[in-house]
Amino acid sequence: MLYKLGNSLGFIVGLGVALAADISRDGGATVWGRGIAHVVGSPAAAALTSATFVFFWDGLLYTRAWSNDAPPDPNLNRQGDVHSGIGAILLGIGLVIMGKPWLAASAGLLHAAGKFGSALGGTATRQGSFVQLRVADFCKDLVLVSRVPAILVGTAALWRELVLLENMLELLLSLSFMICCLIWAAADWMLLSPDGWIKPVAVRLARREPIA
Repeated sequence: MLYKLGNSLGFIVGLGVALAADISRDGGATVWGRGIAHVVGSPAAAALTSATFVFFWDGLLYTRAWSNDAPPDPNLNRQGDVHSGIGAILLGIGLVIMGKPWLAASAGLLHAAGKFGSALGGTATRQGSFVQLRVADFCKDLVLVSRVPAILVGTAALWRELVLLENMLELLLSLSFMICCLIWAAADWMLLSPDGWIKPVAVRLARREPIA
C-alpha cells in the first residue's frame, strides 16, 4: 500500500504541476494535449511513465502477496520483486535520457539489482541454499540503500526552493518528490530481512546496544 501511495502521489502531483506550468507557457494547447505531452511526449517521459505503471502493478502484486500478513505468498512476492526490477530499469533509462546518470545508477541500476537479487533469493527456501538466502538479505538492504542518492538530491532541491521561494510549482514538485522517496523508503524498510545488515544494526543503535 505504501508503494502504491507513493506512486499515486508522484504521478498525480507531477502531472498537475506539468499542466499548470504549460498553461502559463501555452494557453492555446488543450488539457488533453498537455497531458499526453507530459506522459509520452518524449522518450524520457515515455520511459518514466512506463516505469510508473510497472511500479503500480508490482504494488498490486505485493498487496496480494502480503494480504494474509507474514509470511507472504512466495510466488506473488517474487513476481513483485521482478516487476519492480523491470520498473527500475525503465526508470534508469528515463533518467539517463534526462542527463541524470548518477540517479540512474542508484534509482535504476542499484534498485534493479536489489530487486532481482531478492527475487532470486526467494527460491532459496525450496532449494535449501544458505548462501542464496544471505544474498537475498543483502539485496533487500541494497534496495533501501538505492534510495539514499534520490533522497539527498530531493533534499537539496527542496532546500533550494524553500530558500528562493521563486516558483511555488517547483516547490510543490520538490516537496512531493521528497515525500514519495520517504514513503518508498518506509516500504523498503518493511521488506527488510531481520537477518540482513541494516535492520539489526538500526535496532541495536536505537536500543543503544553495542554492535557486534
